[in-house]
Amino acid sequence: MRSLRPLSAKLPRLPSISRGRAAILGLTVLAAGCATEPEPPRAVSIAVSPGAATLTFLGQSAGFTATVTDQYGAAFAGTVTWTSDAPAVFSVSSAGLVTAVANGTGTVRATLGGVNGIATVTVSQTATTLERVGGDAQRGNPGTPLSEPLVALVLDGGDNPVAGAAVSFTPAAGSGIVTPATAPTDMAGAARVLWTLGDAVGVQSVVASVAEGPNAVFTANALGTPAEIAVVAGAGQETAVATAVTVPPEVLVTDAGGAPLSGIPVIFTTERGATVANSEVHTDTQGRADPGAWTLGTSTGVYRLTASVEGDGIEGNPLHIEAVALSGPVAGLVAVEGDGQQAEIAIPVRIAPRVKVEDLYGNPAAGVRVAFAATGDSEVIPAETRTDSAGFAAVDRWTLGITVGTTYSLTASVTTADRTTATVTFTAEATPSVYDIEIVHVSSSVLTDSQREAFEKAEEFWERAITGNLRWTTMRRPDLEECLARNDIAEDVPGDRVVDDLLIYVQIKEIDGPAGVFGGAGPCQIRVNNSLPAVGVMYFDLGDMARLETNGHLEGTILHEMAHVIGFGTLWAHLGLLQDPARLGGSANTHFTGEAAIAAFDKIRGDKYTDSDLVPVQNLGGEGVWNGHWRELVFRSELMTPFLDRGLNPLSAVSIASLVDIGYPGVDYSVADEYALPPPLYAAVAEGAKAVTEGARAVTEGAEAGAAGVEAAPEGAHRDAIGPGKEILMMPLAVVDRDGNVVRRLTPPER
Repeated sequence: MRSLRPLSAKLPRLPSISRGRAAILGLTVLAAGCATEPEPPRAVSIAVSPGAATLTFLGQSAGFTATVTDQYGAAFAGTVTWTSDAPAVFSVSSAGLVTAVANGTGTVRATLGGVNGIATVTVSQTATTLERVGGDAQRGNPGTPLSEPLVALVLDGGDNPVAGAAVSFTPAAGSGIVTPATAPTDMAGAARVLWTLGDAVGVQSVVASVAEGPNAVFTANALGTPAEIAVVAGAGQETAVATAVTVPPEVLVTDAGGAPLSGIPVIFTTERGATVANSEVHTDTQGRADPGAWTLGTSTGVYRLTASVEGDGIEGNPLHIEAVALSGPVAGLVAVEGDGQQAEIAIPVRIAPRVKVEDLYGNPAAGVRVAFAATGDSEVIPAETRTDSAGFAAVDRWTLGITVGTTYSLTASVTTADRTTATVTFTAEATPSVYDIEIVHVSSSVLTDSQREAFEKAEEFWERAITGNLRWTTMRRPDLEECLARNDIAEDVPGDRVVDDLLIYVQIKEIDGPAGVFGGAGPCQIRVNNSLPAVGVMYFDLGDMARLETNGHLEGTILHEMAHVIGFGTLWAHLGLLQDPARLGGSANTHFTGEAAIAAFDKIRGDKYTDSDLVPVQNLGGEGVWNGHWRELVFRSELMTPFLDRGLNPLSAVSIASLVDIGYPGVDYSVADEYALPPPLYAAVAEGAKAVTEGARAVTEGAEAGAAGVEAAPEGAHRDAIGPGKEILMMPLAVVDRDGNVVRRLTPPER
């Protein structure tokens, strides 16, 4: 026999084993000689721990471990596979984590190489929670069934419904009966029973419970029958906004015999941001209920609290309680209008400064004293006033001083209850005395930039032409509103206003589309001392604006219409400047008698006009055309005739001079255009004159008048003329004094 090699050289590498086991193996090898090999380790048993587990709620998990042993009794390394033989009851993860799915019992198995280990898993839901999900806090009559069943929900520790649990319902003494007394939960974990109240009035109760588990108490209110609800306190109060009324409103609920009913739910609701401390209150033993603090909203006015009880035919139900919210302490002073103006020296600003006094929430504060203080040699009237019901306070007049270029200030102030002072300051710049026209565009949104510029140019022209300043006058709001309403002009007039020198309201509106009526213009208020206009209106048809602008006649038309507001043609009859004025049903040879215009007329070849020594005025065309324009057949292309030429329409010195005759204290003749009378048409043959008359009559009937109309004169008399229509507004004139008082009214026949 050969000598033995070392065991380490002959045996394969084995897993780590104990020293005793190695000795045994060595002996075995030595005894057996070279022919016997040891058996490799293999799994022979698996022990699962714990051997059993009970899960008490769905979704609950428990961890299991597996210990694998080989044939030598040693731990065997390997990964087991976990399975559940009742997957509808519980699931198991690859790591041996078992999760409850439904009530039941099953086996969890660990497997490795054909070797198994098992443990028992039981899922048995335990009721841990009982909830009231229906029928609680009902109201009903004593001795009668409630309208809704009592519904108790039973849940396990994972908040899952427990099916099949027996729920007992036990009424308290005097609380009636429950049918059935015990009810099982359904698949949703709910148990339902009916409750008939006991005969006593008041709160009754039923205890729902699960054996050796949770419970819950249902309550119900056995009520008498309300017959009347009435206010017993807290009506008709006043308090500041955002504060509670002093006395909380209180109501009384009684039955048909007048006895107070306790435990009756009263619902309180309020409005406009007001709040109550409690929206539902049960009457006390005296039948009374109040919602606690009733805090009004942040806006002033009347608030209403409504109290109601459930039931039909109840007198006074629902019940309304009113309270008035007054403005709170003064918190602010706001400049409403009148700041940043310009006014001529020694003249009141156009818009009287006006302020609004408000509380913390922007509500107007009425009856508050407001003081006004003016700087320098400016003067304010009055120096003190009080706010009206809307919180507004305004001065009657703020007259600037006599220093040109000075910026004057007017400070309004209010001293509050805690002696703090709120102030706001207005400023106005004193400018030189000039004739000034103020245009108020009622429909500025429809104007294009170029159209607005045309109005501005017309305004600037007449401000250059008239150099003499007029006395300012106060215009009263009602008279301004009457003027606008008479001409269907929609514009808010915020209050009285100072006018220096002329105020014109302009509106662009839909009248009759292209052609037809183009618009109208004229004064509506004149001064008592000199009859010169203070306020006037102009309106134009929206459908004609673009065409006039395209034809290059918009600016001239606006200039023409503005002259009528200034007094051209609209004041001649009133001032006695017309000879033989045209009238309906008659014929006339109308002329203007003003000396300045006659002199200017002679200088433009009017001395060659043999019909009269006066200035010829249009005597055809009807009201709104005749007596207010230069005669078309004489002046023809001049701007102030009743027709515009499609070419140039110069404004002659005669038109400028007529303003002197009207009474304007200063007029600049240099603004007039170069113009001389064309060859006369007054000597035309009889047939031609007849045709002229027929053409003018057509204008009278409106057949050819309009912003885009055709010539009204006949062939050979006057071509390419545009008739703006009967644009002179023959409305009554209000004659006003400096303070805006209407001294008299002039009706159209007087004009």
